[in-house]
This record gives sequence, structure tokens and C-alpha cells, in this order.
Amino acid sequence: MSESKGWPRSILLASDLDARSDRALDRALQLARAWDARLVVANVVDANAVEAHAMLVRDPPDWYRGSDPVHAAEKQLRDDAAARGVDVTLRVEQGGRVAERLLEVAREEGCGLVVTGVARLEPLGRLVLGSTVDQLARRSPLPVLVVRRRTHGPYRRMAVASDWSAASAHAFRTAAALFPDAAVSVLHGYEAPLAGLADAARDQLRAAARSRAEAEGRAFIAACEPPGGASAVSLVAERGDPSLLLRLYAAQFPVDLAVVASRGRSAMADVLLGSVAQRLLETSPVDMLVVRDPGAR
Repeated sequence: MSESKGWPRSILLASDLDARSDRALDRALQLARAWDARLVVANVVDANAVEAHAMLVRDPPDWYRGSDPVHAAEKQLRDDAAARGVDVTLRVEQGGRVAERLLEVAREEGCGLVVTGVARLEPLGRLVLGSTVDQLARRSPLPVLVVRRRTHGPYRRMAVASDWSAASAHAFRTAAALFPDAAVSVLHGYEAPLAGLADAARDQLRAAARSRAEAEGRAFIAACEPPGGASAVSLVAERGDPSLLLRLYAAQFPVDLAVVASRGRSAMADVLLGSVAQRLLETSPVDMLVVRDPGAR
């Protein structure tokens, strides 16, 4: 593996061992192979589940030789890994707050990326994160890759949602280092207050807002110094909500990864995503890489 390309030595897959985790497992395996990285698969078993299992089998059949959720989780993880011909480090933990325990494992194992899946999808496409995924996205100092789609190969085109901030620039550079061969688009949704204006004035303000957004976008891209040069990055600046812009753009172009910066702010040791990033994560039609603002405390 080449550290010069910014690839992590180890990847943490946070798995809850159900069918929803299969897509995240496939993506984690693809990345581990591509980066020659070690894959650490971690599952945190709720202490209540262990107690409930013990209560359930307190009078088992004679042929039952005993088991518990911890051993069952470990066996399933080993079977999943062996079936794909990949050696992994397995960490089955018990008790504690799940997201915090997973991040402790990531630190202990020297991981540079957290991969996880979604809880479920609602009929209209909204992503229900589940408490663990939501907390990982909010609190992780490492980039968090939330996998939504099936894996059909490496990421080929990514869309970086940006508000021209330093946090967005850091997310851009992080994603470009992880996936240097992916084509990049920068998406920016801006507002142009137009209520109550005559048509001529409204058109003039719209043109001025677009011109300003495009100029700021070109300066942002140049400052990020993308690997292929600023001219290789597409800029999409449109009026409207960034989450809607991403959905429309991904429906028209072959985007398979979206990137967003988490909005760091100190609040009882929690790091909040920010409303725009939260909407993007919940409604993204593609996999989402969440990169924490390095200035977050």
C-alpha cells in the first residue's frame, strides 16, 4: 500500500450482522483490496441481548450445547469473511454505548476510515440512519463512509457538496486523497432572495447571484488543488437546496459517491452535522462520505 496516496492502513467496518450490512461489507472488502489495507470488522453486542438469550434458553433441549450472542456474532463475521476469501481482524465487543465503543476500536486498531451501512430506506427514499450510524457520522474524527448502494467496482465519480468553507475544502481534499482516480464535481446550492421583485430586477439579481457563485466556486476548486488540476473538476452552482440539487444531479449523471463536511461544534462532547449535511446524508441517493471539520472540538 502507498501511504503517499493518502490511503489508510486499516479500515473499520461497523457491522450489525443483518442483511443491511452486506452492502457495507462488500464495499469495505473492495476498498481493502484496492488499498492493500487491513480490514477490521467490529460488532458491539448489547449486554441486554446476552441476558435475554440466557433467559430464553434457561431450560434448553438435551441436544443443545450452548451458545450466546457474542459467539454467534463472531461465527457469523468469520463465515462472511471466509466466504469472500479475505482475512480480517474480528472485534466482537460487549456492552457500552455502541458508537463510542466502535470509535474506541477504530483508535485501538489504527483505522483511518469507518465504513457502515444504513438502518432502512423509507418508501420515498429517505435514509433512516439509526442511532449508531447517526452518532458515528456526528462524532467520528475519522471519515465515515455510509454505504447505500451495491458495490460494482471502485468509485468512478464523486460529487462534493460545498459551501466554500474551510471544512468543505478539507472534505474535498480528504475525498480526493482517498479516491484519486474518481472524477469530481463540486455542487453548491445558493439562495437569491427574489420575493416581490419585478421580472427585470429578479432576472438581474439571479444572474448576479449565479455569477458570484460560479466565481467563488472556481476560486474554491483552485484553492483545493485537486490531483488532476482545477480544470478537471466540474462546477455545478444552482439556486436551491443542496440536498435536492444532489438528488437531481445524481439522477442525470453517473455519480456513485457524495461527499459532505460535518459541521463541528462543541456541545456536551457531541459534534453536530449541521442541518444541510444532515439533509444530504438522509436523502442522498448514493453512498455518502462524511468528513469531520478539523476545527471541531
